[in-house]
Amino acid sequence: MYSMFKITSFVLLASLISSNISLLQRDRPASSIPIMDTLIDVGGRQLHFNVWKGKSPAILFETGAGDDLSVWSDILAPIYKNTGATLITYDRAGFGKSTLDSNQITLKQQLDALTTGLTKLDLSDNYLLVAHSFGGYFSTLLANKYPEKIKGMVLLDPNQAAFWTDAQTKDYWSQYASMKQAFKKENPGVYWLMVNAYQNTREMRQVTFPSTIPVIDIVAETPPWKTAKENAQWHQAQKQFVAGSPSRKLIMAIGSGHYIMRDKPELVIKTITQLYKTAQVKGN
Repeated sequence: MYSMFKITSFVLLASLISSNISLLQRDRPASSIPIMDTLIDVGGRQLHFNVWKGKSPAILFETGAGDDLSVWSDILAPIYKNTGATLITYDRAGFGKSTLDSNQITLKQQLDALTTGLTKLDLSDNYLLVAHSFGGYFSTLLANKYPEKIKGMVLLDPNQAAFWTDAQTKDYWSQYASMKQAFKKENPGVYWLMVNAYQNTREMRQVTFPSTIPVIDIVAETPPWKTAKENAQWHQAQKQFVAGSPSRKLIMAIGSGHYIMRDKPELVIKTITQLYKTAQVKGN
């Protein structure tokens, strides 16, 4: 579910986890780029942030479930070079270097933790959002709560609530039922995704996405589902979302799997760069 496709990788497809060979070595950041690597207290726990200092609006990256901020490593330097923007990546609670408090794991609580962290970093200005998979939920929540701050959004095969019916949620997580206690001990971030799966999807069905925010939804030609029917339903949910506003555009990433930023990095970099420049023209 969520970047549950990452969870599937964690359990079944080691190739996806290990596929972090840089595609853009020539664009690795020079030592002169001011990159902040820090842990921020957000109320009893810490969130891990990496911040490339630049100009506003900042570009905030939302990972899928099961991923940490390293998933963006191959595309940050060229985006920074192209835009000069402040780039913000972070580990969600229970992943990477971020700690987890089991009393603070709802979507709303995690959103509050993120905004607290951004405020403490003095980065509570305007944003262009880039979200992958489950990160689409958090970008939707941010857009819903702070529509005046969100200047645009690039979605990479994002979760759409229309796809995640109760039946789909049950079917997905049932394959991991026997591993639940192992996750609780060894990977608590994934464990709490399982525990909150129904609550998360039901909550997101009630959230409205502002129609005025420019959105480019880049969709994988080959989603990671078990059946052709599920893949078709995934594509249909993306089309349904884009049809909801003339401010939204769909791009099919031909030849790409779920991790579009790895399979088609040039497409992702170009799309983010173009949307960022459009946002700048319209003003911060």
